[in-house]
Amino acid sequence: MDQTQDDGFSIDTLTRLRVQFPSLSPAESKVCKFILDNPEKVIRMTLVEIAQETGVSDATAVRFARSVGYDSWLDFKISLIQALPASAQFIHNGISAEDGPGMIVRKVLLGSKQALDDTLSLLDEDAFEKTLELLSHARSILIAGVGTSGPMAHEMGNRLLRLGLLCQVQTDSYLQIMQTSLLTSKDVLVIISQTGDSYDPRRTASEAKRAGVPVICITGNKLSSITSYADVVLLSVSQETMSETISSRIAQYALIHAIYVGLAIRSMDQAIENEQTIWKALMRKVPYQSGEV
Repeated sequence: MDQTQDDGFSIDTLTRLRVQFPSLSPAESKVCKFILDNPEKVIRMTLVEIAQETGVSDATAVRFARSVGYDSWLDFKISLIQALPASAQFIHNGISAEDGPGMIVRKVLLGSKQALDDTLSLLDEDAFEKTLELLSHARSILIAGVGTSGPMAHEMGNRLLRLGLLCQVQTDSYLQIMQTSLLTSKDVLVIISQTGDSYDPRRTASEAKRAGVPVICITGNKLSSITSYADVVLLSVSQETMSETISSRIAQYALIHAIYVGLAIRSMDQAIENEQTIWKALMRKVPYQSGEV
């Protein structure tokens, strides 16, 4: 969001925090002081980590962001990043301009591994089992994602298609609303949104909730507004501070593949038969027809 003073002059996030510090509640003041003392450290921390570091609840950290004038924690964090001096951190966390190629590749790969480790550590097995239940009994499945979540929606669609499930993938926000409005409680909506605060995914999830459609949400923020519409939430965790990171997509892909495997095991004979049928079709050669060039 755009931060301005009443006279119209732009102010950065750190200045805004110093100005508003006296008006914050005692709990919010703890968060504010920690951020002012450790701005570079904060941009590499998750909301949960900051809440634990300052001894407040996750909800208090979210309220703090709103109290100082931001729509969400993500908006605040992006603004904080913009307020700090430009560095290689804008490209990837932990990267320095002095790093050589070998160090760069190590840090990037370790960051991806960390995303998988963090996602595993926060995995809700009951939520995963409920996801399998909803998908296996759904009449039809709509998988929705916009922007960089679009490719992940297609990946999930491809996986479920191999199992013979009736599913559609929609990455156009207008068409998502059209298709969601025609769903019923017998269907399932899967919405993929790493931030969970983008308007279009929230609108789609809201329409599904209004119609009584079960909603499965894959997101990186359990406190995001989209989760209020979800029946099941699966977290894809990433330590990266930028909103569109490869490591978060790696975590999402792993969750999607786990869903595919979990469903396949439930109907293993059929899944194996489907894979064999697909493989034969892909390997089958088309007979040559006279007149073809």
